[in-house]
Amino acid sequence: MQKIITHSGSFHTDDVFAVATLQLHFGIENVEVIRTRDEAIIASGDIVVDVGGVYDAEKQRFDHHQNGAPVRDNGIPYAAFGLIWKHYGEQVAGSSEAAADIERRFVLPIDANDVGVSLYDLNEKNISPITLQDLMSLWRPIWGSVDEADIGFTEACNFARDTILRAILQTKGDIAQKQYVESVYTATTDKTILVFDKPVSTFYLIDYPEVSVAVYPSEEGDRWSAAMVRKNHDSYETRVKFPAEWGGLRDDELSKASGVSDAVFCHKAGFLFVAKNKEGVLEAVRKTLGE
Repeated sequence: MQKIITHSGSFHTDDVFAVATLQLHFGIENVEVIRTRDEAIIASGDIVVDVGGVYDAEKQRFDHHQNGAPVRDNGIPYAAFGLIWKHYGEQVAGSSEAAADIERRFVLPIDANDVGVSLYDLNEKNISPITLQDLMSLWRPIWGSVDEADIGFTEACNFARDTILRAILQTKGDIAQKQYVESVYTATTDKTILVFDKPVSTFYLIDYPEVSVAVYPSEEGDRWSAAMVRKNHDSYETRVKFPAEWGGLRDDELSKASGVSDAVFCHKAGFLFVAKNKEGVLEAVRKTLGE
């Protein structure tokens, strides 16, 4: 049984996700979580998180509030989640690649929020996006109620474990999709059009400058899509567009305009064409490319 100590009182996203990570690593049935600021109890902990004034991984002490606490190369200081993920993330995620992806997508934003590093500027709408921090605050005791913070912390950890597990599954899927896309790219001679036998995201094709179009079956398996690849990661502008006169049309209207008999839909922005069969979308693509 691992005795994990973290601070009592109000909780934050970094300590919740740090404890959740440890629960996943050791197994929730093998972990006792104690929330306290009693120094004697803190000293008795097997692992101490977000309290205690010490960062020493060998001694399993993971606080970040003291002078000299570690800072990443990108300038974002570590908070409790980051310190725990740094030492346990690869084991929990199953690979260094998956751990690094979760660090970028989840750990860095949570740590940045905890240490007061702003990651975005508001536009003219002056509305902030909903963050994990906003969701985490929903488990805090309601002002004026008799709710206990420890109960809310436990419930928040349940949410955090589910979130981390889902993030790991999605990340592993993303890695597998990236590898699949690379294998098709490598095996294709004319790389302008890549044809896949599984649904893919064109996001993974942006780094291949020769590729203009991805052709793939729908997830339901009842139709095929041809999706244009974006010019770069910072723009939604695609390298090629379907003819403007096809945009927004469906079924018979699209068939008449495009000459593709089994046409289903063409997005009005010109980046997506759907037909009932692979041959149909390939015909649409070849007409668009002038082949």
